[in-house]
Amino acid sequence: MAWETPKTNWHGTTDASGNYVGDRFNAVDFNRIKNNLTYLRELAIKLYEEFFIVSLGADRTPVNYFYADEINQLEENLETVNTNTLRRSYGSAPVYVDNGNTPDFNELNRLERAILDLYDRLTNEFEGRRMFTWNFGMKGGGL
Repeated sequence: MAWETPKTNWHGTTDASGNYVGDRFNAVDFNRIKNNLTYLRELAIKLYEEFFIVSLGADRTPVNYFYADEINQLEENLETVNTNTLRRSYGSAPVYVDNGNTPDFNELNRLERAILDLYDRLTNEFEGRRMFTWNFGMKGGGL
């Protein structure tokens, strides 16, 4: 699974008529978040004890729908990775319900910034590990 840079500049406003104007969450965004969480889990288990996140299946296409329980699962997968690794504070995730609110730009920024923060910290931890070199035998090779 390849890492894809999270989108951390989600924006949105409402116009004078109350219509939303801004970024829209779509299948590409869903796939990026889903796959980045899988990547984080794979990185994390190189450093921490084994744990699992819930699979959200194959990547979505523009004709596929994603549902409230799947958005909630993205949040739960983030929480699982975080709880089993660094235990950082990333705010409270809302719970989405069918035919209810959808993630707004503030929540998407919180989610993707948390994913990026975990990525940066776990990558630094992985790359910064001390590697102990074993030298067997006597220096100079003589017996």
